[in-house]
Amino acid sequence: MKSFLRNSVFVYKIYSLIKNIVISKRGFTLIESLIALLAQCLIIMLIPFFIMTFSQHKHTLFDDRTYDLEMMIKDISDHLNHTDIKDVLLLKKGIEIQNKQSKINYYLQNQKIIKTVNHRGNITLCNEVMNVVFTKVSNKYILMRIKYRERNGFHEKEILF
Repeated sequence: MKSFLRNSVFVYKIYSLIKNIVISKRGFTLIESLIALLAQCLIIMLIPFFIMTFSQHKHTLFDDRTYDLEMMIKDISDHLNHTDIKDVLLLKKGIEIQNKQSKINYYLQNQKIIKTVNHRGNITLCNEVMNVVFTKVSNKYILMRIKYRERNGFHEKEILF
């Protein structure tokens, strides 16, 4: 009989230890699970909206050429407004700037505006340019008319240096 009591006490202790371990473990409550499901549903519902929005504004986000043009204009204006300029020659489809150290050419060739320094190296500043015309407005100012292709159509801009 003693052995039977020992076994029942021993079994009872194991049972109660397992019961305490199971009760002390914490899991997600129903409210936490529902909030997580709500957040996932909202994200999945907003994905088509974002796809439609980005597809409508694709040409302004990805196909924008203004950065290339602004960098080209900045480069030309930096050289034109430099203090040690000797002479500025307006060519048929380009401009030549002579300063004390070098001769810088900007010209249109194969639908690209190309920059050369001392007739060496070709740096492409802008692509898909149909026409560029430089005209002298006064002794101080030069007007550049540029016609370039962007996606389906053509754009024309006038820049005053």
